[in-house]
Amino acid sequence: MIEKEFIIEEGIGLHAQAAARFTKIANSYSSEIRIIKGNKTGNGKSLLSILALGIFGGTKFTVKIVGSDETEAMYNLTLLLEEGLQKS
Repeated sequence: MIEKEFIIEEGIGLHAQAAARFTKIANSYSSEIRIIKGNKTGNGKSLLSILALGIFGGTKFTVKIVGSDETEAMYNLTLLLEEGLQKS
């Protein structure tokens, strides 16, 4: 199990387009991927689940991954969250 905390600084956060990109990457891995914001947890492979969390600019959240390909999954999701969302 690995987990990492993120803060989306700029933009409007994990809006529909960004969340769709997140789920596309997440669904390419067999590991279980969860997003935790406060006391809410969402399925990182479900667009609606991510949107329901309401992750806007400045929101702190954690990505938690459990599975055989967790390291690679976290690496690619981190790239998206820290670099790729700036291009959205």
